Amino acid sequence: MKKTLIFALLVVLTATSTVMAQTKKKKKTPAKKPATTKIVTPKDTTPIVVQNPVMPPDTSKKLAIVPDSDDGYYKSVVMTKARPFPILEPDKNNIKFYHRYWRDIDLKDPKNQKFNTPGSTLIDALLQGMQDGRITPYDATPGNAANPTGDGFTVPLTYAQLMGKLRDTATVDKFDPATGAKIGSERKVNDFNANKIVGYRIKEDVYLDKRRERVETRIIGIAPLVRITLTSGDTVGTQPICWLKFKQCRLVFATMDLSDPDKNLYDVSMDDMFLQRQFNAKIIEESNPLGRRIKDYITDPIEQDKESARIEKKLADYKNNLWKYTTSETVSAAPAKGSKTPTPKKTPAAPPVSNSGGAPVKQ
Repeated sequence: MKKTLIFALLVVLTATSTVMAQTKKKKKTPAKKPATTKIVTPKDTTPIVVQNPVMPPDTSKKLAIVPDSDDGYYKSVVMTKARPFPILEPDKNNIKFYHRYWRDIDLKDPKNQKFNTPGSTLIDALLQGMQDGRITPYDATPGNAANPTGDGFTVPLTYAQLMGKLRDTATVDKFDPATGAKIGSERKVNDFNANKIVGYRIKEDVYLDKRRERVETRIIGIAPLVRITLTSGDTVGTQPICWLKFKQCRLVFATMDLSDPDKNLYDVSMDDMFLQRQFNAKIIEESNPLGRRIKDYITDPIEQDKESARIEKKLADYKNNLWKYTTSETVSAAPAKGSKTPTPKKTPAAPPVSNSGGAPVKQ
């Protein structure tokens, strides 16, 4: 028993001494590396330029182009897509004093020079509207059963047919290139030139709307005019090349900007020019049973102008006398303070007119 205890103590002492010997051992230090010289290069301060790759232009996005005139005047962007405002259609049951008039607009008149504004002339707009199909031209040749007066809007034409009718021919001499002697002549076709337009003819209706108690003037049609020139060079008058419905023309007129600061015109369209009557025109015909124009019964140009002025005055008098109120009593000034106010004398009423056995009295 004692031997066993002594053996256990020896084992414990041996293990303890071994652990203490291991802790007393010094830690090995790592060997030092030999010293070396480090070379530091300076930093490059030159800026680095990054070249962006050249990209092709983007053709998917189109730039908005604002139409402008050739003479440099600013044109309103709003009018390029404008639409004409609707006009009240008349009721046939309310129409009274119905008359039709034909008027000529002379482009030589200074008041009508607005129709020849550079870059937005009236004839160029009409021809473009006919070419685009927005305006239908009608044949202006009178004398046939379908269109006896020539302005009935009964025979429509295409743009190609109209241009074919407007082309004229001219006789051109032919010369020998070697000798220069005349060897003959030939006929050549000339294209239509818009500068041949000398005016416009409008057909309009004037009537009294009894319900609205207003005298209305409505333009029905418009026709460009060209001069009739004989082979001798004499001019015998003007004639329309075609008739156009004014309702269709308004689709083009509403988009035409005529704003001109030099003429005190601001935000004005061609449609405004016609509806506001900002032009000068002369009456050449009034509706009559025989369908005669003024020049058909008056040959003297001076007398024709007088007849036109007479018809114009008759129309103006009707408009002025439509609502005219008169009283039998005269209004005097207020009497002075303290004076007696004179009693107005009563005018006896006229006796009633007897209509027995006589013609009816117009009321």
